[in-house]
Amino acid sequence: MTKKLLIIMFLGILFHSCQEREKSNSVSQTDDEKKWDIEKLNDRAVQHLDTTKWDIKLFNQDIETYNEYFEIFQSYPLNKSPFPVAEYDYAVSSIPFSIEIDSIVFKGVRIGEYENPESEKIIDKLTLLILTNDKNSEETTLVDSRNYPYLTAQGTFEVRNNEFDWVFSASPDGYSTLLLNMKLFDLRFGETIIIYPQTDKSFLYEQLKDSPNNYENFEDFKNSIMNNQKVNRQLISRKNIK
Repeated sequence: MTKKLLIIMFLGILFHSCQEREKSNSVSQTDDEKKWDIEKLNDRAVQHLDTTKWDIKLFNQDIETYNEYFEIFQSYPLNKSPFPVAEYDYAVSSIPFSIEIDSIVFKGVRIGEYENPESEKIIDKLTLLILTNDKNSEETTLVDSRNYPYLTAQGTFEVRNNEFDWVFSASPDGYSTLLLNMKLFDLRFGETIIIYPQTDKSFLYEQLKDSPNNYENFEDFKNSIMNNQKVNRQLISRKNIK
């Protein structure tokens, strides 16, 4: 079985598990625990260093999974090796999507967290779109709950003349970043990032102060993207990949 096929199979399993909420079987967050300040973040860091606080069952499960799929984990921008963490209860979300209008094709992914592990409401923290103009272009995403209360994710997008690697992290105090092909985006200034690969292997970008959180349904968000004047001006550029 080829490495690419293994990745596709694993990602199918991973996406299914993310939709069912990746979390441990520990105590739930209280309202006070959701209000993370520097003292509580420091307390959490101390817990990670206390071996009596570790979730050993989860750690052993991660070791087993890594040994079975280590080639897949190593294919991401950052290798995901197992490491012990203090017990937690946290649900994360990764939702791929596409926008297709005539010959225009965007591939994208939404990264977020559930309002709480028992809730059905997802709070998006990053919406990343890349102009591929190719329905068959490949996208892989790995969202991780192990850094709770920080939200972390990474992945790749393949386009016809380039590849885009990205790593995302969000702090509960409101500071979040996306690093894509060594371009750093501070998401306090907009949680929607649009990438336009160019024929010369460079890329242009747009950062919008918008999010699916602002709409009743995702279709309305997609329509707002395609009706955005800046987006429309960039889409007519002859230097975009075809």
